[in-house]
Amino acid sequence: MKSIKSFYYFSKLLGLCPFALDGTVVMGNARFNYVKQLLPTYLALLFYTVCLVSIFWQSGNTSDISNAANWIQFIPNSFAYIFALIFAIRHRAVSSEILATFSMCDEKLRTMFGISYTIANIKMKRISILACIVTLTCGGALSGLNYMIGVNLARIWTLFYWISFCMPKFGLLLFNFQFAGCIMFLSDRSALLLKGMNNFPNGFEQLQFKAMNLSNVPQLPHHHQPHHAHDKKLNRITTLGTIKIRPISAADAIQNIREVVEHLQDLSIKINDCYGKQAIFSLLSAFICVTVQLYYMLNHIKSGFSQSRSEIYALAACSMLFLHGVEFWSLFTSGENVRGEWKKVINYLYFMKSKSNEEEFRSKADDLISFMTANPLEFNAYGLFPIDLSVISGIASSITTYLIVLIQFKISEDQANGDDSDINDPINSNKMQFSAS
Repeated sequence: MKSIKSFYYFSKLLGLCPFALDGTVVMGNARFNYVKQLLPTYLALLFYTVCLVSIFWQSGNTSDISNAANWIQFIPNSFAYIFALIFAIRHRAVSSEILATFSMCDEKLRTMFGISYTIANIKMKRISILACIVTLTCGGALSGLNYMIGVNLARIWTLFYWISFCMPKFGLLLFNFQFAGCIMFLSDRSALLLKGMNNFPNGFEQLQFKAMNLSNVPQLPHHHQPHHAHDKKLNRITTLGTIKIRPISAADAIQNIREVVEHLQDLSIKINDCYGKQAIFSLLSAFICVTVQLYYMLNHIKSGFSQSRSEIYALAACSMLFLHGVEFWSLFTSGENVRGEWKKVINYLYFMKSKSNEEEFRSKADDLISFMTANPLEFNAYGLFPIDLSVISGIASSITTYLIVLIQFKISEDQANGDDSDINDPINSNKMQFSAS
């Protein structure tokens, strides 16, 4: 697996990659390399800590539900980003091991199945570039709108306050893209393994494998291919034109499949250990932000967009909702896909077993199926909840519940004050909603 340099440098700028791009290259002494790898993360952590001091200079002494919701949102953002940086330093060795295991897994698939990674690498590169574009465009729009709302250069601390709010948004989004990218790697490699298994085992001649003639001759079933066609190829070439199958016995085939499966399972454990704990804080932060933004959007609708800059507030809230929507979608769909691909591999092993009469092969297939069933390729936030689409319904119901609670508190507050000053006063609104929108 090759690291995508654009995404790597973008992540390193925010301190999320404290390990070398190429771990095999050693330049200078060990201490210099150690400092070089960790310096971006320490600088990002120090800079963000300095920016956090600005929150104590925030003007205004309001004590209402809107201001409380603001702080409830701001604090998880800060903690999530700080923990992401700290664990990036602590888990740098595991991160390097993950990259090394990626390469080992690819080498196994290449040597055992003859798989070409041209299409897979192009796909991952495009996804990484897309992740950078989404982060820059959506995050940039959010930053620009918040800059218009809250930054006053006459009071320079507002600039640091703006940075302390926007910086975690970029960092946490990139962190979730890292996590989702690792899961997508396993999903792609499981799919490549399945394609190899579809055409791999010798001794299943009763199955109708389709072969692709290199001279653009119409496709024929394998047992109707002329004998001289095999002289031009290693053995069979699939209709995808990317997997070359080498002669091998059925027993060796199942052993090779098991080796790749064990590599994928080992990768899933390392990835979950490296990213699972931070995912708790990251998703909690996103959940709270979405709830607060929907709360403020309802306030804007209730006021009829009559307050000053209400359109900008609404655009900022929509930008943040879209940002977190992309975050949820990329992470949960990747977790769902890898689980689906793992089940497909298990189902095809059942199919291979049913078509074989060799006792040794059937026994090894049973052992492998039991291993894969007992060790599914699933991800979770440090064991608290799974990373798949099953979480979406729970998130939606929880957001609805807390949103109703916030609205009830707001209505009670307005009735106690006898007016809607918190909505209609543009000065107080700016103070309350800057960090939330």
